[in-house]
Amino acid sequence: MGVKRFFDDVATKSVEFNLAFVNRVFINNVDYPNQDEEQTSSQIIEIKPLNTTLPTIQKKMKARPLFRGISDSITRGDLVLFTLISKKFYYIGPLNSFNQPNYSPASFYSKNLEGRGFNSNPQVDSKSGYGVEYPQNLRVKKLKKGRNIELDFLSNASYDISKHSDLLMEGRHGNGIRIGSKAIFPLLNISNNNPFSEESLSAGSVISLLSNGSIEQNFAGQNSGFRLSIDIPAEQVNRFPLNKGNDNDENVFNYNYGSVNDTTTTDQIIITSDRITFDARSSQGDFTVASGRNINFGAKKNFTLNNSGYSVINSGNIYLGETAKSKKEPVVLGEELRKMLEDITKILKNAHALVQGVPVPLTDALGVRLNTSKSPALESPILNLTEIVKQLEARTNLNSKDGPNFLSHHHYIETNRQEPTQE
Repeated sequence: MGVKRFFDDVATKSVEFNLAFVNRVFINNVDYPNQDEEQTSSQIIEIKPLNTTLPTIQKKMKARPLFRGISDSITRGDLVLFTLISKKFYYIGPLNSFNQPNYSPASFYSKNLEGRGFNSNPQVDSKSGYGVEYPQNLRVKKLKKGRNIELDFLSNASYDISKHSDLLMEGRHGNGIRIGSKAIFPLLNISNNNPFSEESLSAGSVISLLSNGSIEQNFAGQNSGFRLSIDIPAEQVNRFPLNKGNDNDENVFNYNYGSVNDTTTTDQIIITSDRITFDARSSQGDFTVASGRNINFGAKKNFTLNNSGYSVINSGNIYLGETAKSKKEPVVLGEELRKMLEDITKILKNAHALVQGVPVPLTDALGVRLNTSKSPALESPILNLTEIVKQLEARTNLNSKDGPNFLSHHHYIETNRQEPTQE
């Protein structure tokens, strides 16, 4: 086959697109039950083709999205391009007629565009052709890319001809995905309920993956002086900042991390919203958090931990409270305390006074000898300590309300190790 014949065949198989007005949108099978060979009606639309020379309506027809995995948001009144391939109509669009994410009707819409028999349907807006209850919000701003002097690395002289835009996917009501970059450094932002033209950490919800610059540098347009919710401005007194209790050389949350003036690794992720919930819901689901250095939790109010099984805290040292790191108040080991108290009471029980060289038993304030059953001062503690030994050895009845009251029946700590103490 010659080259000319090949290009002639390609030309005869070209696909032609024409302009159409969206008359109706089907978003599920309830809107438009399965008909013909369609398996699902999701985002199939009914279109009114427009004359290519005059905006006049032709016969209505059904069309499906041209692309398999990507279908743009569409509503009644939008403009689309459609084509016929193997006896099926396909469309792409809606057309970006006003460059606004929430508003894309025909700029030339009029009642005449609807065709004969329309009779000014009161459910249709006379200015746009949209449904009168379409959730129109002209305050929703199209995402843009602002100049970032610190991260773009472009001079004033070269900025206008060297800048580049980002790949944006936008919904109709303030949500979007930005696949972009600052200079050669990639970033990925997912935002929802965003009232601004750029993503913000102070409104809506944001998941941001950054590769260069601090969080504040990347969001300088809306979030000057970024701080976590637990950390209040420096001029105010905060008794419980996120780095409370950490060593001075362990900066818990480095607000300057990733700065262009910082030579450390710069990849980081931030997730922010009014409420964040993680749930590994299946019976085999595990929720795992790991870190190469520190894990820090902070809350402005309360921190609770609940589980129906057991809890294990396996750590080199455990400090309850910031000042506990001074090691002035160690936690008491119950069994070691019991043995010490038992030894003391036995010593007191066997103690005697010497009168002219003759041992005389000690007595209480009433003159009753301490080592007899008539005085419970020592006998009762010894009996209690003896019962504790039996319970600890048998590991039974530890949940009994009659058990020893100075040993926890539910909370245990490990004995001292022989290796050097870890800081």
